[in-house]
Amino acid sequence: MADQWPAFEAKMKEAKLSNAAIGAFKMNYDQLVAGVTGLVPENDIDLVTDLPRLDSLPPSNGDVQSLLSATAVLKLNGGLGTSMGLEKAKSLLEVKDGKTFLDLIAEQVKHMRKEYNSNVKFILMNSFSTSDDTKAFLKQRHSDLLQVCG
Repeated sequence: MADQWPAFEAKMKEAKLSNAAIGAFKMNYDQLVAGVTGLVPENDIDLVTDLPRLDSLPPSNGDVQSLLSATAVLKLNGGLGTSMGLEKAKSLLEVKDGKTFLDLIAEQVKHMRKEYNSNVKFILMNSFSTSDDTKAFLKQRHSDLLQVCG
């Protein structure tokens, strides 16, 4: 199978894919050829036995408003829900009371902004497949969050 790489690479270059896309594909292809499964054996996973509780932590020395102004909420939004029968971003799937995952995320960001009077940044990492429908949804339901960069 490894000897097929040149043909795959040529086809991707012919399609004018970026070097980054070809490199990412090659990395995954090499792992496939090497038999890498991506699975972590259960015996390599340590149990978490104790986590601190928020109410037991000392109060923050920082100003929450200024900290949030330097913070970004970053969400991966790059997958279509084709395996679920969707033809749009999975975040646009209705989950409760007519609200989508993206509605809930947007409301969380708006709540942080209002509660702490801070302009915490909101960034969605879209793919070419999810960008247009996500922008249209935000324009319709959460236009105050829609600021397109670059």
